[in-house]
Amino acid sequence: MKLHQLRALVAVADHGTIVGASRALFVSQPAVTKAIRELETDIGMSLFGRSANGVALTRTGESLLRHARLIVGELGRAEQQMAMERGAQEGRVTIGLTPLAALTLLPDAYARFRQDMPQITVEFLEYSAVKLQDQLRQGALDFAVASAAEAAIDPSVQCTELLTYPLQFAVRANGMLANATSLADLCDAEWIHADTTDEYPQYVVDLFERQGLPAPRRITRCTSQSLMYSLAISIDAVMAWASHTLEVVNLTGHLKKLDFIETSRRAQLNLMQREGAILTRPAEYFIRCIHSAAIM
Repeated sequence: MKLHQLRALVAVADHGTIVGASRALFVSQPAVTKAIRELETDIGMSLFGRSANGVALTRTGESLLRHARLIVGELGRAEQQMAMERGAQEGRVTIGLTPLAALTLLPDAYARFRQDMPQITVEFLEYSAVKLQDQLRQGALDFAVASAAEAAIDPSVQCTELLTYPLQFAVRANGMLANATSLADLCDAEWIHADTTDEYPQYVVDLFERQGLPAPRRITRCTSQSLMYSLAISIDAVMAWASHTLEVVNLTGHLKKLDFIETSRRAQLNLMQREGAILTRPAEYFIRCIHSAAIM
């Protein structure tokens, strides 16, 4: 297997057509086709089949693609690092994140990073935790910052705790639930949360059962932060937020925090890296900026 063949495999998989891959690689269509055919000959199996929209990976193609992405990504980082050793000021950092990271550590960390490394291209990509881990394994991300509750145990992904935030609850300040003074007033309310795991609904059930109350029938998951904010100011519902996030979204005071709900549940942010990953200088510095933001 040769590097240009693996690059062709990744490009065709990403763009879905030979035409799209040739444009991305700045080579001719016959050159891409030849690279794929040579690769299939080398391994003795087909990597692509035809589909209505172009080409689709076979099972063998999907298996090889995971390795190809990692190889191509690591070589790109090595080339970038060597260019910086020669004095080049350009480079790229690709960061995965979940919504909690976007509303807490990353803005301050990015401001510091951008001040010191203005020429570096930065890409922020928001994914689910499962997708983040998959992208890390394939080398598509330099690192990720994600909620710990969403980061399933994966031996190939290293997680380091950054910060924890208490979980808090709020309702519309001008809504019917704003007059609630106890959990008993919230039995019939809708509870909305952004947790991508299945732990939160059971947490709410336990919260009510400990006080001998019937659990709410409507516990709604909403992983879109923009929609969650819109719902918070549009409907009467009990919204669960990390404390820092609630401060950010409630600057105008249109939400009322429900202090009578006692909880030990916390939202934890983790730094996620592929085990054994070699970071470029810009990626290493961005992580230092994140750690600095975490202790501010």
